[in-house]
Amino acid sequence: MAGAYGLSSMGDQMAVVSLTLRLHDQGQSGWVISTLVVASVVPVVVVGPFIAPLVDRVESRRLIVIVTALQALVAGGLAMTSDVAMTIGLLILLGVGLALVSPALQLLVPQLSGDEQAARGYARLKTFRTGGNIAGPALAGVLVAQVDGRVALVVNAATFAVMTVAFLLLPVRRAPVSTGRSGKGWLAQVQQGIGVLAGDRLLRTAIGTLACAIIFTAMLNVAQVFFIRDYLHASDAGYGWLVTAHTAGMLLVSLLLAGRIPLRWQPRVLVGAGCLMGTALFVSASVPVFTMAMLAFVLTGMANSLQGLAIRNLIHDRVPPEVRGRAFASSGAALNGANLTGTALGGPAASLMGGAGALELAGVGTLVASLVAVPVLVRASKGAIEQTDPAGMEAAEPEHDRCRICRATVVPPLPVSRLP
Repeated sequence: MAGAYGLSSMGDQMAVVSLTLRLHDQGQSGWVISTLVVASVVPVVVVGPFIAPLVDRVESRRLIVIVTALQALVAGGLAMTSDVAMTIGLLILLGVGLALVSPALQLLVPQLSGDEQAARGYARLKTFRTGGNIAGPALAGVLVAQVDGRVALVVNAATFAVMTVAFLLLPVRRAPVSTGRSGKGWLAQVQQGIGVLAGDRLLRTAIGTLACAIIFTAMLNVAQVFFIRDYLHASDAGYGWLVTAHTAGMLLVSLLLAGRIPLRWQPRVLVGAGCLMGTALFVSASVPVFTMAMLAFVLTGMANSLQGLAIRNLIHDRVPPEVRGRAFASSGAALNGANLTGTALGGPAASLMGGAGALELAGVGTLVASLVAVPVLVRASKGAIEQTDPAGMEAAEPEHDRCRICRATVVPPLPVSRLP
């Protein structure tokens, strides 16, 4: 499963590179290219929570097979059209598919690895995805330069087809969890996915904290090119090395470390990763030396991977199975929305403050957002550790937020506006 997902991620990156180069060669404006980049992410933010009940209602493997088969057809259409409006429309359709496939994959992981090894399963999925993200741009560049950009788009379509076949052969199923309750309308089910996160103090704080941090961190997406070229005076190759350093840090953590961190430490990991991210960004901008920036970008990648996996593990542990798919979709919408917001702010910040100033702002903002959450998240980790006996076996749990979460699925759901 992880291999097929990594291959699909590689195809996604190939498509982005190929289409970006195509639009640039056509003389399209920066606004058009920016629209291209965000077209497949916006549906995850805007549409994802509203179609998420399908993730909990439909058997996960079947849903992934159907959606990826349709995505293969849509991706094939990208290879056959040069029209800008049609291209963006097809990317939006791919994004709608991603909004269903991504949470469905999160639900399948524990079925393959077992609940006790879910953290390792999520880490392995992240490892293959990161590997695909590294290989995709490089392979796309070679294909565009040596053959034609359409070939890269055809390969992208083929990766969706491979993913469809792989999941058809997968022997594991995740049947929808019956709650014994009926009559809930679609909107009520959507709100239930949001309410189960908002009703848990730990999850509400963790997701809200990470979303605030991401708004600052995502400035790096735009500001890094100004910092690298104007302050480090790096060549094109140096720029590539620094961007790769961030991805390498992500791969390093997901491959060697993330799956080994006990669940009870995840709230502290989230705080620590945010502090590491903020400190690395601030130091790299304050000491504009290439080697320092290289180390800092590796650390930002490591922090990024730890943050994402901590949220997945906490949702898996604290949300009831019958609403878990909607919880994954709702958290993904919030975090991807924060990423888009930060990316949009990165350009103005770099223009007003310069690349280094924007990175310093990103570092300070990320650090402050993470430190504000210390009272809740560190106390949560401390409480979990105190409930573990010296032999490492978990003691009986007293009634706490988990119990309130379970009750949150039967009380009237919170309004959509309460999303952290």
